[in-house]
Amino acid sequence: MRVLIILLLCLAPHLVLAQSIVSPLTIGDAISIAVKNNPRLSAAVRDTKASQMGVLSARAFPEPSILFSPGITALSGTGEELLISQPLELNGTRTARTGVATARLHQAQAQSIIELRNLVFAVKTVYYELARSLEQQELARELLKTVEEFDRITRRQVELGSRPGIDQTQTEIEVLRARQHVRLAEGQVTATLAALNTLLGREPANPVGTLSPLTTTFPSIDRENLLRQALSERAEITLERAMGDVFRQEARLTRAQGLPDLAPQFRAGSVTRRFDDYGFGIAISLPLFDYGSRRNRIRQAEESARAQGDRVEAARNQVRQEVQQALARLQSAEAVLKEYDNGLLEKAQRLLEASRKGLEAGQTGVIAVLEAQRTFRSIQTERLNALLTYVQAHAELERATGATPSALLNTMQGKGENRK
Repeated sequence: MRVLIILLLCLAPHLVLAQSIVSPLTIGDAISIAVKNNPRLSAAVRDTKASQMGVLSARAFPEPSILFSPGITALSGTGEELLISQPLELNGTRTARTGVATARLHQAQAQSIIELRNLVFAVKTVYYELARSLEQQELARELLKTVEEFDRITRRQVELGSRPGIDQTQTEIEVLRARQHVRLAEGQVTATLAALNTLLGREPANPVGTLSPLTTTFPSIDRENLLRQALSERAEITLERAMGDVFRQEARLTRAQGLPDLAPQFRAGSVTRRFDDYGFGIAISLPLFDYGSRRNRIRQAEESARAQGDRVEAARNQVRQEVQQALARLQSAEAVLKEYDNGLLEKAQRLLEASRKGLEAGQTGVIAVLEAQRTFRSIQTERLNALLTYVQAHAELERATGATPSALLNTMQGKGENRK
């Protein structure tokens, strides 16, 4: 027993370390987690399920009307004690009602796809932002080490009398500034991590593991093909069309309610004292009179449907604009990145290395060295920002063209049914 306790004590630090290791988080993993845990998307999926129930309800026949008026005295005072009536809705009311429910289902489905694509875009945007912040943090730490090295070299040379003391003051100031950049970068990482965890349905401070580095592919782009894809896939257009269909079906329903209908009936004159005076009949509803209520409801629905036609065209124009803007951002970011990768970053790095060697040899002034270091830091930061702009513009183009697969919603089927 003592040997087992000693063994467990020896293994405990390793077990704690194993539990503290967080698995890498790819962009695909982040999207899958967000789709499963995001409450806004879950609400949209529930709305779709509710609309499906609404279609089933609309298709069903209306409940029969049962009137039971038992006689208290010998003369009950009514023509019958039992009257059962079943409307048949032969005037098209049930069909029109089903049309309204189906249009609302299409509306809910389109809204759920919009929520999905917005969520995927948000996750990608914040994921890339966190990846950039982590790289920026690492860059700030490396530059702090570089400045501290410059400070050590300068201090040694000041002590030897080969440099004036003012140079030491200059490098000390630069070290403090570099430490401030490190703190700012760490704060940005913490803030962006909280945003990503919130989208993933986690606690804001939870670690997420290693992220995939920001990369570029520079694929060929067919603008006309992307525009056609956007106009056919964007759920915002489908949503406006579905709303227009709702108004058209409501006008159809109101018209049907103004048509005659049949209702088979069973009546019994007495059921409490004896079952007597019973028989079957047909009731015919004749909604002949309309003082303007039904007619104006039809006009209102038709005018609303025409308004939705305008909103459909406005949505199409908005989609065209978003595709064009995403393409412009993507192409400009690509051009900027190619400038950095075609020698600009390399030249800044060579300048910094040459300045460092000159500082060590006492041939380069501290101001020139620090300026070279600032230039290198600035160019690295600008390239990171351009890379972030590129990958986010690519994600924006995917959202603008409706490229997010709606099949991701299938992962939420059955979600929440067992919740209490």
